[in-house]
Amino acid sequence: MGRRMTVRFLLSGAFLALVMFGADVRAQKMAPPTTSGIVPQNQTRAAQNRAAANPACQRILAECRKLGFIQGQWKTDNGLWKDCFDPVVKGNGNATRDGKPINVPVSPSDVQACRGSQR
Repeated sequence: MGRRMTVRFLLSGAFLALVMFGADVRAQKMAPPTTSGIVPQNQTRAAQNRAAANPACQRILAECRKLGFIQGQWKTDNGLWKDCFDPVVKGNGNATRDGKPINVPVSPSDVQACRGSQR
């Protein structure tokens, strides 16, 4: 091997080593992925069970059902919990269907009582 070939070989090896070292350092410094907006299934069910046991929450759920919201239909913007109950109780706005707000006729005292049971 000639001197020129040896230098190229050593430079290639050094470059490869630096790339590998840089990738390792970057992997160690990256922040772990966040789960913003994602609630574990067991926490969601626990909140639903607490709501089902509270009379004020039951009245809100009954009004949502009267408006045609169905449990499990959240993918079609017609879900009982995600599209009706949660917006009313958590104060994120009104219930929606097809992106349009729907007024759920519940008393503010029921909403406050239900919020108290959710914590």
